[in-house]
Amino acid sequence: MSVRPSVLIFDSRLAARLRRLARAARRPAHVLPALLLLASVLGLTAAAWPPPAAAAPSITCYRGLGAWVDIWDAKAYNNPAAAVKDMRSRGVRTLFLETANYHTPSGSAKIHRRADVARLIEEAHARGMKVVAWYLPGFRDIGKDYRRSMAAIRFRTPSGQRFDSFTLDIEASIVKNVNRRTNRLRTLSKRIRSAVGKNYPLGACIPSPAGMAMHPGYWPGFPFKMLAGIYDVFVPMGYYTYHGDGYANAYRDTRDNIRIIRKKTGRPGVPIHVIAGEGSKSSGSETTAYVRALREHGALGGSMYDWTTTNEASWRALRNVRVNPRQSPPLPRTLPYARPLGYCGADRKHPKEVFYGTGGQDGERVLRFRLFDAQEAEVRLVVNWEDMGPLEAGPAGKWSPFRTVTIPAAVLKPKARNVIGFVARGQYPKWQRWGVRDVTIAAP
Repeated sequence: MSVRPSVLIFDSRLAARLRRLARAARRPAHVLPALLLLASVLGLTAAAWPPPAAAAPSITCYRGLGAWVDIWDAKAYNNPAAAVKDMRSRGVRTLFLETANYHTPSGSAKIHRRADVARLIEEAHARGMKVVAWYLPGFRDIGKDYRRSMAAIRFRTPSGQRFDSFTLDIEASIVKNVNRRTNRLRTLSKRIRSAVGKNYPLGACIPSPAGMAMHPGYWPGFPFKMLAGIYDVFVPMGYYTYHGDGYANAYRDTRDNIRIIRKKTGRPGVPIHVIAGEGSKSSGSETTAYVRALREHGALGGSMYDWTTTNEASWRALRNVRVNPRQSPPLPRTLPYARPLGYCGADRKHPKEVFYGTGGQDGERVLRFRLFDAQEAEVRLVVNWEDMGPLEAGPAGKWSPFRTVTIPAAVLKPKARNVIGFVARGQYPKWQRWGVRDVTIAAP
């Protein structure tokens, strides 16, 4: 049998896979050339070779507190063990690690400091952390952007460990024609999704939706819906530190980023992990406002950019970022609200806390509600972030009769939105069983 030379093309990845197949089948080594020849005759390439079966996509690595490291953070690359130890001590669950960007010359390595990247992955996994790779494409050469994205996804450490997910950093505007930029983003995203399959978790790290609303000329018609059909999680670069100062600005900016994504995608429960702002520019008060906005709106998680510049006051506030699942319905809910929420038989989407919003309340008010299986000091009431203390325990394994709590006028806002939260004891993954329903607020 003669075979045209142009058909005898396969790369090292295919050869490695075929060697593994031969070993798995316990075939003698001399069978390998025949396998390679068969693959070439069939026209198989690494891209066409069927990937191994995988579990359903998991977005666990986007839940809770993250920390970002870019290729300029020599402190992390020079001492991976110390860097990861510091992150873990601060409650970080996921390291977002830049592998390359479009600025890197074409002849350079596709993975920045490969040996140190491998050490960072292995150190993080050893401490129970996840690691997400991120790459910044320029959209001028999407072939290069694709190869560098896939280099991160295919990267393996000497012990065979890999990144837990990949996030595309969508922000470059060097392609001035917006339609062309959007089309190239679509093409690149679809190529990546096709290569990894539907079971691999992908994140879309997008420009600040609130920022794009302020500067509509930056990326008109940003393709929220298209990205929602390809990526599993939105990771907006909120960056409230670019949009003003103070508590109110940080809260409003974070809230708006979540709201805009939900509205533009048409998916109220879309998973969102919000990046806060620049660590060197965010005060403890601003970071606290950011975390509160995350919690009230049930965001999947959050993180500050970046690890090396975050100050101590912000780290203290960031410890309160929650490890949320995909939430349905999304928070906050508007009072009155009757459906059960919490971690009970009727709801498993809000395991830690539930927030409700209501309009201005001028004077003392009576909050009415029912609790499920409340233990002693298990559920606390929070009104406008004032801790009102634990709620009465009981009954075990069932819903309580209606209960009331009087909220003093001094805690309520007469002309602004009020936030009421029920916060349960327990942390991921050891949730406590609890629930709340039939919540109303009224004058005495």
